[in-house]
Amino acid sequence: MLLKITGSISVGFAFAGAILPVLPTTPFVLLSFYLFDKSDPKYREWLVKHPKLGPIVIEYLSDDGISKKAKIKALVILWSSILISVVFFIRNTIGQIVSLLAAVCVTTYLLSKKTKKETL
Repeated sequence: MLLKITGSISVGFAFAGAILPVLPTTPFVLLSFYLFDKSDPKYREWLVKHPKLGPIVIEYLSDDGISKKAKIKALVILWSSILISVVFFIRNTIGQIVSLLAAVCVTTYLLSKKTKKETL
């Protein structure tokens, strides 16, 4: 039950991220997918079949990899939002360090994923 609730909250953040420029969409969609995958197949299928959010999950799960454009966009949004947060909003040094470390981990993970070959 907790996984479904957390997944639903994450979907809410994903929708907000589609509207707000400083809030990333993709990480919240993938988190929702993971949580729904572990908790409720019905919610998982809804997310995969969603017209706006589903393609993010499908691209992530495909063996083709993630497009270069998607990686660049994700990294620009990730680092922009982290740096804005660390400079203007997070006053606690430990919070700043944790935020930056999280961004480094996400960056490392994203760059380790296969990049989709562009077709002409």
